Amino acid sequence: MDRLKVLHAITTLPRLSGAADNTRDTVNLLDRQRYEVHLACGPGELDTSRLAPHVRLIVVNSLVRPVAPASDLRAAWELYRLFRQERYDIVHTHNAKAGVLGRVAACLAGVPLAVHTAHSISFVASPSPLANWTYWFADWACAPLCAKIITVSNLNTKTYLDAHIGRPDQYVTIYSGVETGKYVSRSQRSACRVELGVGEADVLVVWIGRLNRQKDPVTYVHAAKLLTDRFPQVRFVMAGEDSVGESLEQEVRTAISELRLGSRLELLGYRPDVDRILSAADLVMHTSLYEGLGRSVVETMLAGIPLVATAVDGVREAVVSGERGGLLVPPKDPAALAQAAARLMEDPRLATQLAAAGRSWARQRFDVQDMVAAIDRLYQEIWRDRPPRKR
Repeated sequence: MDRLKVLHAITTLPRLSGAADNTRDTVNLLDRQRYEVHLACGPGELDTSRLAPHVRLIVVNSLVRPVAPASDLRAAWELYRLFRQERYDIVHTHNAKAGVLGRVAACLAGVPLAVHTAHSISFVASPSPLANWTYWFADWACAPLCAKIITVSNLNTKTYLDAHIGRPDQYVTIYSGVETGKYVSRSQRSACRVELGVGEADVLVVWIGRLNRQKDPVTYVHAAKLLTDRFPQVRFVMAGEDSVGESLEQEVRTAISELRLGSRLELLGYRPDVDRILSAADLVMHTSLYEGLGRSVVETMLAGIPLVATAVDGVREAVVSGERGGLLVPPKDPAALAQAAARLMEDPRLATQLAAAGRSWARQRFDVQDMVAAIDRLYQEIWRDRPPRKR
């Protein structure tokens, strides 16, 4: 059989994003003997440093994150022309904006098959009820335009079906894989703690993510203040950034200053060595308001570090509070977050048991090679069910 010609479309490709990492890994690792792979994305937050040389990159200049009707119409037209010209066999879209525009353009251009990955719950992403309704309507309207909808957790599938988006037979859960081998060793623990100025007797509590509304970093800062009042030996670091307009970095810095945490909490910025930071950690906090599943949750579990996380979306599938991975608390509740962290700090035996159970569960499910193999099987299955278009 000839190679299938596949295009992946995503709105942005930042260096710190679970959806971007998932997309990069997929296009990089799909079998070159079976697929010709292209990647289309907007010009904003475009990190191509980890993109394999064989992947053809196509920048769609009008594809932007904010809802912008004029730009969105231009982007849909650009995608339509691209799909007509290149005659793709499969178009695979990611996230909300590229998911909507890409599926509509693929349908109009006569692309034989479209696949969409919902990396999170699109219709809870905004503080505006009207915006969330708009995202829901767009996903509802576009669901019939694709053969399959991939979610990154079973709970996300349930949420979409409960919202009457798509049919049950359209959905398939494929966990978002990572390089599991990177998180096995803790040989860098001492060196990294020295680099961070953390003593061996200190308890290092880590936060990893983008400094935006979804990840709610300010709640972590307030929880840190509550813990410093109780545990003199605790230290905190935050690894992450956000380079777009919604960045909360200034709010985070203001909170750190107002709470007088400057000597106890350090902002590290973007770190490419998250595995190394985790090797130095004693506890990780995850404060998202909504989440597909949470790449940093998976990385923490693979590293064997106990976790305190918000009980949202797919996080509840990975972490079973008090049984696997760590403890769950309500979102936007720094007191509950600090109380759960204190419980694990005061009960190291429980923390170790939860971390071990989480590591075992995650290592069986989140290898990046398994993720790409599952996507490959899905492509082959849906292609067999639809004869190739005549060229």
